[in-house]
Amino acid sequence: MPLTRRTFGALGLAALAPVQLLAQAAPMERVTGDDGRFTIDMPRGYTTKTSPRPDGGTMLQYSYLWKDAVGQYNAVELAVVDPPPGSTRQIDIREAQRILAARYPNAVPADTRDIQSGPAKGVAFSMTVASNRGYGPHTIAMRVYAMGGRLYEMLAATRVEDRDDPTVREFLNSLRILR
Repeated sequence: MPLTRRTFGALGLAALAPVQLLAQAAPMERVTGDDGRFTIDMPRGYTTKTSPRPDGGTMLQYSYLWKDAVGQYNAVELAVVDPPPGSTRQIDIREAQRILAARYPNAVPADTRDIQSGPAKGVAFSMTVASNRGYGPHTIAMRVYAMGGRLYEMLAATRVEDRDDPTVREFLNSLRILR
């Protein structure tokens, strides 16, 4: 299944969602997927968007954007990518990682490790990206899982100094793939 063609930049996400300035962790709420296949904790005030895909599948995005202490944008997002009806194609998680990392051609890989959520296997990785606005480097942390033809893409984009932000940590550790 081809992956989504989205490009994130922590600064470019400003138009996507309401913005809050946080000094502490955002209040979180548990979200259960409509089909009961997953749960995730999202910051209150998150937005959703469903989009058809060129291959006949769909993508559902859960997004939240806020400003850090120096006014830079941070973002967390979960994209749930479903294959076209009747598809039996399985996803190669390492290929998914390569495709997602390629969205950031000037990024420097920081780390990679295998992960699992329930029955779904995945990979966690991060990259450092230089800012073109003079605010220092940014970190993009991603977790990607595949289960039954479905792809779960988690993203957290922050300044390097904010990579341990409580909202980011809670979000990245909250996805539970149930079936």
